[in-house]
Amino acid sequence: MTLRRKTLFIIGATFYGVIILLFFISRNILLESFVELEKQNTYQNTERVLSTLSREVSHLETTTGDWAAWDDTYAFIEDANTEYIESNLIDGTFIELRLNLMMFIDSSGQTVFGKAFDLNNEEAVLVPQSLQGHLAIGDILLTHPDTESSISGIVLLREGPMLIASRPILTSEDEGPIRGTLVMGRYLDAIEMERLAELTHLSLIMHRFTDARIPPDFQAVRASLSEERPIIVRPLNEQSIAGYILMQDIYEKPGLVLRADMPRDIYQQGQTTISYLILSIVGVGLVFGLATILLLERQVLSRLFHLSKSVSSIGTSGDLSARVSIEGEDEISSLASTINGMLAALQQSERELRESEERYRLLAENVTDVIWTTDANLRFTYISPSVTAMLGYSVEEAMSLPFEELLTPSSLEAVKKVFAEIPTIENMEQEALSWSPTLELELKCKDGATIWVEITSTFLPDADGRSIGFVGVGRDITERRRAEEKLQELYREEKNLRQELEAEINKRVEFTRVLVHELKTPITPVLASSELLLEELERGPLLDLAQNINQGAYNLNQRIDELLDLARGEIGMLRLEPASVDPGQLLKGIVDSLMPVALKNGQGLSFEFPSSLPSVWADEDRLRQVVLNLINNAFKFTPAGGKITLRAKEDGTNLIVEVQDTGRGISKEDQQRLFEPYHQLESEV
Repeated sequence: MTLRRKTLFIIGATFYGVIILLFFISRNILLESFVELEKQNTYQNTERVLSTLSREVSHLETTTGDWAAWDDTYAFIEDANTEYIESNLIDGTFIELRLNLMMFIDSSGQTVFGKAFDLNNEEAVLVPQSLQGHLAIGDILLTHPDTESSISGIVLLREGPMLIASRPILTSEDEGPIRGTLVMGRYLDAIEMERLAELTHLSLIMHRFTDARIPPDFQAVRASLSEERPIIVRPLNEQSIAGYILMQDIYEKPGLVLRADMPRDIYQQGQTTISYLILSIVGVGLVFGLATILLLERQVLSRLFHLSKSVSSIGTSGDLSARVSIEGEDEISSLASTINGMLAALQQSERELRESEERYRLLAENVTDVIWTTDANLRFTYISPSVTAMLGYSVEEAMSLPFEELLTPSSLEAVKKVFAEIPTIENMEQEALSWSPTLELELKCKDGATIWVEITSTFLPDADGRSIGFVGVGRDITERRRAEEKLQELYREEKNLRQELEAEINKRVEFTRVLVHELKTPITPVLASSELLLEELERGPLLDLAQNINQGAYNLNQRIDELLDLARGEIGMLRLEPASVDPGQLLKGIVDSLMPVALKNGQGLSFEFPSSLPSVWADEDRLRQVVLNLINNAFKFTPAGGKITLRAKEDGTNLIVEVQDTGRGISKEDQQRLFEPYHQLESEV
């Protein structure tokens, strides 16, 4: 899709989207406002109907009050004189007052006079029987506690709903006592409804609240009507809206539901207004859209088309020295300058690429390693001239040979095994491109000899990253292979010598074990016997001899254990059992155990270390053995009257133990051999 089409599409789609958005906004905001205004207007008109009906009831109540507070009526309820009936209760009175009923009832609840009148046929009719149930003593219509009392409203009769008013009968001065009740009524029939419709200029329909055959729209609102919400507004269709009124009877129970129908002029006017608004926006949008397209064409699209044409021309010709020219000082002219800069950079890159290729060619032609490339079928596409020095083939001869003919059979099998893994690797594109095996292969020279070559190869990708062949480097490693073979031979010899040495060590260990066993066997009863002898002897020269025998046997036993440890240490079998050791307690115990030896030798033995030393992690037996050996050595080389001191101190994370004596010391030569096994210093003082 061209930029022009994209621009037209974007502007058109934006315009279409704005129209749709405005349509929904107008419907959700403007039309809702009209709908709300329509509801308010309908509610007011419905209230007007209710007010008109209330005025009718009030007028009926006023008429009843005028007749009830009249001396003639006051006298009539007492004597029921015929003059009153003939003068006042004639048909003309009912027609003039639009009454269907007049009832004169005395204080005892007896009907003095009652008359019903059919206004449609203008003739008297029987008083409705269903009315009698509302005129009993104690009924609301006959209950007037004072002279101000007044009852008016609606009574639901079998003959139809009736507007009714009840007032106490008084004198013309509105004074009592109350002699009875005057009740007047007017049927709320079709004629009366037509009159109300004319007064309100509305179409009115009425139904009983409890009517089972009430129309569906009445049923829909009946449950929502209540004393707190006596008016409900509800659209009937696109042309009409209705206001529903709940009218209670004189017993304050739901009696009638009145519907006032009105045309939806406001709603239709709102729809018309929205339509005009949308059409206006569409018209203005089209004008501005066309103007925008023309400006874009002149200021942007035509210049971009010229820029695209110039770039395409340069791309077709391949002339990187050409430049594009766009007038102006905006983003498009800046883009043209950027393209010119990119062309200059490409021209410089092309120049550097040619120089790099020339350097690479010189490098490939002068290195001793062979550089080569193949296509996907392993046919050579390039081989560096160093192949002649390595294999004896000319470049043309080497490139004409299949790759497998240069390999010995064993090397060919190794190559096949490696290349068999390629399909698995190709399933993972990134890993496939980084696949770079290094193989040591035996290649055949032109003269029939073979050499070892280390070959490193990898995939050769195209511009899209797909493999189009292989690139590799071969290096002559024949001399290295020979050196490695020689090294392997030395390794084998070393292994044989090590095995012989291990066998000799095992023999020595076995000899030491047997020797220790042979030495310990006679020394054990000597130790046991000397210990028993020490227990039996008390004092005297024999006790000293027994102690010497025991000490000598003990020292000999220690030397045998040391000999065994030395043999184990030489072959790495000496076992250490490290644990937390209190060095102060250990060293003090050693000094206490050797103090008799020092006294016997006429030597002084003391220790110098802090009252508390930190615990150390060591093998307690080996540590004791080392310190004992050092002190025994000091005993041996310190003359009588000499002094031996055992010191210990903390040095950071280490514990330093020293044995100092006043003997002749150790020469530097002997210090170098101090820890050599089986080496002993001369004992002369």
